[in-house]
Amino acid sequence: MDPIVAENLNIEFPVYETKGRSLRHMLLFNQLRSLPTRFKGSQSVGGSVGESHEGVVVIKALHDINLRIKDGDRIGLIGHNGCGKTTLLRALAGIYEPTSGTLTSHGRIMPLFNLTEGMSPDATGRELIDIRCVLLGLKPDEVTAAKPDIIAFCQLGDYLDMPVRTYSTGMLVRLSFAIATAFNADILLFDELIGAGDASFIDQAHARLEKFVEQASVMVVATHSFEIIQKWCNRAILLEHGHMLIDGAVEDVFDMYRERVRTYGA
Repeated sequence: MDPIVAENLNIEFPVYETKGRSLRHMLLFNQLRSLPTRFKGSQSVGGSVGESHEGVVVIKALHDINLRIKDGDRIGLIGHNGCGKTTLLRALAGIYEPTSGTLTSHGRIMPLFNLTEGMSPDATGRELIDIRCVLLGLKPDEVTAAKPDIIAFCQLGDYLDMPVRTYSTGMLVRLSFAIATAFNADILLFDELIGAGDASFIDQAHARLEKFVEQASVMVVATHSFEIIQKWCNRAILLEHGHMLIDGAVEDVFDMYRERVRTYGA
């Protein structure tokens, strides 16, 4: 059974107003609907704008996505800002429910979107480990077993018992990275790959990240970087206004992306 299967997946976000059928609403939607094609094609950013059966304006973030991800796949998502990369990642993580269609996944999912989430400035580094692990859905015994590794890897010493508001950005990155990569998962979801902090930490972090990814069955990363996708992925998907234009080999997808980029802003 494939770890992830999406069939005709649609995700829409309604834009509610207090007077949804007011004259102002109707004028706004008529203007959006009548925009010239050049403003609704690949030249613009964001998802497409539509209207629900109830007359509510909706942002169509993903439109009829059909996707099958197999064991061993490392997939890069590319496309313009607002094309649906992050929406798709959040749907895969179970954060967004499909408006229509189906999305099934099998295995433990580790969403790594915002590594600073849950960072109360007055919490100590040691307390932050517990907070972040809870947000990642980890069990208490898993956290207890992983703590020595996290503490050793981040190399913060006595600062672990200091409030995180006293940390530099690099220190926060070290701690966040150590927590995020301390647990095995079947499906890894990245919105850009994790930064590694200062130069002295890069080699150590790079080796840890490679091991982390190797142990997973599937990885999906959203990025604008060809270098990241070329290095880490065996497939790439090009999204545009919520539509999946191509799913294939990395070089083929980027060739199409380069062609599409030439039309942006034309």
